[in-house]
Amino acid sequence: MSDDSRQRWRGRYLDAAHLFVPARLRQEPAVLARAENVVNAALMAATAGPLYALAYWLLGLKLAAVEILACCLFMLMAPPVLRLSGSIALARELFLCALFFNFTWLTWHLGGIHAPTASWLITAPVVAMFLGGVGSGVFWLAASCASAATIWGLPAFGWAAPATPSLDMPLLHLICNLGLYVVVLVFVLLFELTKTEGFVKLQRALSTINELAIRDELTGCHNRRFLLGLIDREKERSDRNRRPFCLCLFDIDFFKRINDTYGHAAGDEVLRSFAAAVQGQIRATDAFGRYGGEEFLLMLPETPAPDAMVLAERVRGVIADLRCAGSEGGPAISLTVSAGVAEYRLGEAVAQVIARADEALYTAKSLGRNRVHCHDDDEHLPVVQKTEAAGREPGTGRLPGGVQCDQLTGLLNRNLLRDRLRHAMERANRNRRLVALLLLNINGFKEINDELGDEAGDELLSQAGATIRRCLRDSDTVARWGGDEFVALLEDVSFESDAQVVAEKILDRFGLPLNVAGRACFVTLAVGVALYPAADCDLDALLKRADIAMRGAKRWGENGVQVYSGDTMQPQSERLALKNGLREALAQGQLFLEYQPQIELGSRRVVGVEALLRWQHPVYGRVDPGRFIPLAEETGMIVPIGDWALRTACLQNRAWRAAGLPEIKTAVNLSARQLKEPGLPARVLAILGETGMPARCLDLEITEGMLIEDLAANCALMNSLRQAGVVVSIDDFGTGYSSLNYLSELPVDILKMDGLFVRRLGAARNRPFAIAEAIVAMAHRLGLSVIAEAVETPEQLADLGAMGCDAAQGYLFARPLPPAEVAALLARQVEAAPLVPA
Repeated sequence: MSDDSRQRWRGRYLDAAHLFVPARLRQEPAVLARAENVVNAALMAATAGPLYALAYWLLGLKLAAVEILACCLFMLMAPPVLRLSGSIALARELFLCALFFNFTWLTWHLGGIHAPTASWLITAPVVAMFLGGVGSGVFWLAASCASAATIWGLPAFGWAAPATPSLDMPLLHLICNLGLYVVVLVFVLLFELTKTEGFVKLQRALSTINELAIRDELTGCHNRRFLLGLIDREKERSDRNRRPFCLCLFDIDFFKRINDTYGHAAGDEVLRSFAAAVQGQIRATDAFGRYGGEEFLLMLPETPAPDAMVLAERVRGVIADLRCAGSEGGPAISLTVSAGVAEYRLGEAVAQVIARADEALYTAKSLGRNRVHCHDDDEHLPVVQKTEAAGREPGTGRLPGGVQCDQLTGLLNRNLLRDRLRHAMERANRNRRLVALLLLNINGFKEINDELGDEAGDELLSQAGATIRRCLRDSDTVARWGGDEFVALLEDVSFESDAQVVAEKILDRFGLPLNVAGRACFVTLAVGVALYPAADCDLDALLKRADIAMRGAKRWGENGVQVYSGDTMQPQSERLALKNGLREALAQGQLFLEYQPQIELGSRRVVGVEALLRWQHPVYGRVDPGRFIPLAEETGMIVPIGDWALRTACLQNRAWRAAGLPEIKTAVNLSARQLKEPGLPARVLAILGETGMPARCLDLEITEGMLIEDLAANCALMNSLRQAGVVVSIDDFGTGYSSLNYLSELPVDILKMDGLFVRRLGAARNRPFAIAEAIVAMAHRLGLSVIAEAVETPEQLADLGAMGCDAAQGYLFARPLPPAEVAALLARQVEAAPLVPA
């Protein structure tokens, strides 16, 4: 029989067995295994019992045959009892009692302790071990031993055993012994079948998650994070063996026009076709993946730039011949691609190689698209000497290949900046990441120019441009906007505060004087920040907003930073004000907690809440946690704030219980800084002692990345908390490391599925459903409960219920609530039915 056939029959058998297992018993792997073994034992009795009854009947032992069949009927009642009662213990004990009585009766009536069935008394404890574990096995072993001793000792006390039937006893011994071997073997095989199936499902779940964690969902090639990891490893090999590798950055030309003309479905088909075409041209050792939007990155190990150019040209030619299906009944879509090639230089960072490939790509696109361009030293934004600019348009220089740059500073000029900004905005729309535009103006530049002369002014501008460039990442863009103004373009920004941090870093750098014409010259800046995506904002509007913010910063005086926010501008250095106000916020009661309910999906009842930190600032109003929590981490205030939050949450939990409300679990987030603080377990247990909250009601949430950062130390810390009864959860699972290798080692109880996975549910049950289902299956096989975050629609809830998710939280049930509203919710739950989604 082939493997497929065996797998198919195994699946059919398990499906049939699960008909007797209630749905609620299928959630936990250990419970499911016990229930499956009850069904296995009944199947063993159904097959072996009638055969042995027939054998005994033919041997003339008709009463024994009837007794065997009667006991088999009781054993066969175990699966229906399991189904109807949902109690594994009741079904198990019914089976074991019938089994024990059967062999005790047979042994007594077939000659006592010398009967052929005496050895069968061992079956009850063996089966009990599989059905109920060590405790059940020990109990039935003691019962079997007591039974054997009683059968042996009764004749000594004058209780005569029934007369031994006149039979061929050696034959009966042979039948009984062979039967014992066969029955034990069959039962062990059935147990192995269910156990193996569990491991197979776990392996499939792990394989599915591992595959999806490294693949781009749309194209099937590597995703950006995994690809960058491969490049990092190749960099290490290259540094060791001193052999070069190249990066090719591809960009599909006019992709936005394709999307707008043919629709997003056609755009997705173009991306898939492009990825498949490139993968058909590369070697097995090459690494290819989607870098973002319509950009793809190819790594060529041990390949110099000339060979990489040949391959990139071949790919360009293949793409030029490629035709993709457009809208239904419409014409086929033809494609072109531009490519930038950069060769790794020993010792440089991966980000620098990618930045040079990106610069080469922009050069290729500026030359008319459908081109391949290789980066070299001359194209790395050189400072063009004034003596070389004779006969050119004033203020403009050209990089080799025709790319325009500012003649004075060597930075990009405004024309090329607008092109890069347009591409950055398109990527931001696709990737849903912020782009920050910083407009920097040198305060009082005219006075410096008038006092020191034009040449000194030019030198000041050149040094200022270089200083700004040094403050930014290699992937960021700096351009001279004109006169005394510069523009910095920051992509992949996570929060608005990140742009402010960069702006303040630039201002700090200008705290040192510049050496201009032999004199120390102190320079101050006014910085305006505008963010995209934003409502009613295109390229020109974004530039205008940055200009408005910059002029607002100028009105505040020297070294000001302002962020555009409609009609109102943020006060100068709001970030500094928030940072300095954290201690006051803690002391004056500006911080408070809200609680988001966690709903058990089986009962639809509130089983826990997550405590969420809030700040009501007297000037700025309600401050977003994404803005002040990083500041608390940076200043170290997160430790006392975290202790306050934990103590407040514990006191509130005790207050709910004191009011006669149901006992629920309270989840509190731990930060990276708190995790590194010595004595964390002692502080947590001290707070539990002070507040009188049971340890079982506290759930500490820690992100997977934080746990894995120092695995050994964190495992020891978490183990000490869990031994005290505290529950530990992995928060935001799937967005950090997705470390499947470490997951089985982490001492945790709950896995929280990030909203990134949940938001994709509710449509067709395709890849997003498969990912989420695999996460739930894997967690259950590891004995972890699963809580889904950010549940917002009934369709998402239905999918989570179908895959066996244990609990959920999100706006579908309730927003974060003040303590009084949580108490009212719990009181209604006591009086009435479970919580129904809004």
